[in-house]
Amino acid sequence: MRKISSKMMLLLMGVIVMSTITSCEKDETNSPDVQKAKHLIVTTVKNADGVSGSSYMKLVAKFSGDINNSNAVQVNFGTGIGVRGKDIFVFPSFGKDGDYNFQKYTYNGTTSLGVPTKLPLPPNSGASNITIINDEKMYVPAYGIGKVLIINPKTMKKTGEIDLAEYAHGDNNPDPGNGIIRDGLYYLCLGQVGADYMPYADYHQIDMAVINPETDKVIKVISEKSTNLSFPTRTMDNSKGMIFTDEQNDMYIACVGEFGFDPTYLNNGFVCIPSGKTEFDVSKSWDISNTTIEETSYKPASILNCKYIGNGKLVAYVAIFELLDMNSPYTSRNSMAVLINLNAKTIKEIKGIPITDGHSVPISSYKDLVIIGAYGSDKAGFFSYNPTTDEVIHMVSTIGNPASCHYVK
Repeated sequence: MRKISSKMMLLLMGVIVMSTITSCEKDETNSPDVQKAKHLIVTTVKNADGVSGSSYMKLVAKFSGDINNSNAVQVNFGTGIGVRGKDIFVFPSFGKDGDYNFQKYTYNGTTSLGVPTKLPLPPNSGASNITIINDEKMYVPAYGIGKVLIINPKTMKKTGEIDLAEYAHGDNNPDPGNGIIRDGLYYLCLGQVGADYMPYADYHQIDMAVINPETDKVIKVISEKSTNLSFPTRTMDNSKGMIFTDEQNDMYIACVGEFGFDPTYLNNGFVCIPSGKTEFDVSKSWDISNTTIEETSYKPASILNCKYIGNGKLVAYVAIFELLDMNSPYTSRNSMAVLINLNAKTIKEIKGIPITDGHSVPISSYKDLVIIGAYGSDKAGFFSYNPTTDEVIHMVSTIGNPASCHYVK
């Protein structure tokens, strides 16, 4: 069960995670020009094999009704997209063939994306998320080559890199995933996976590099070994949903494990670095694979995406092993939308969100609503979820799999 094909890895690290990459920022909705707002929509139309197809990116003025892929910009299947302010970053292909350009579009107030600025990156670099350090510096972890690329987001020029080879287990690449700035330090998750793109059987632990962004030097690598969790975040999580801080400035990291594909290792959940600390607090770790989802017989086999909504609560997608069809893993619908309470250690299904496949597990926000994408057997598109009332509304229907949305202005 551990061995996994390179095509499945492209799905997991490219398409499944692409669906988490952008978010509709709540703090922008109070602008007086909110009526001029646009929504960036990304969809994927997959072929019958589930490991090929096309992805589309477009700006729309109204986030409702039916949205098709006409007048959209076609992007590579499995390509990641991240949005910061008015800048829209499109990442290179992860596989051996494709477009290796890192591209930046700049929103100009219309539905036109215009012409991108391009920066060629090494083939198979795996660059797929960004952390802005300042106006002229951002970190771009390159999952495929074990480095953090330092790029000027204004000029789209590479200005340096951080080599992480010495911190790898089993090879020379620790597989850097996602990172976050807290208290002036950059915390970067290290996936530490083997040739099968899954965590090493002898290395079920969480590693994070703590980096000083003023010097671009690794201060130390910290580890959480006691909980048997592995694979912290996912490389294309541009929304930072799987690594976040709460109201107390405690940092939580969602750990994927083996995506719920191996019934002998379903460990997944959260680890924590408390406020003011640079080490894990194992008392705050939580393996959610032991927790039954309320009013069901299921327990989470993997956490595929999440978004913190306050008061210790998260909206998340979890994999259900019992619903997985190993004969058709690329299109199997086994992802359930849930509400997780970190304080009470409870999980409950969000009723009204269809069970979806791994191509569609996006979670974002708009105003006071959580926006959840799903590709159900009878409904596909974006759904709004009101955490106060538990009301779910099917807001947007899409052609193909809804991958992500982002509110821009």
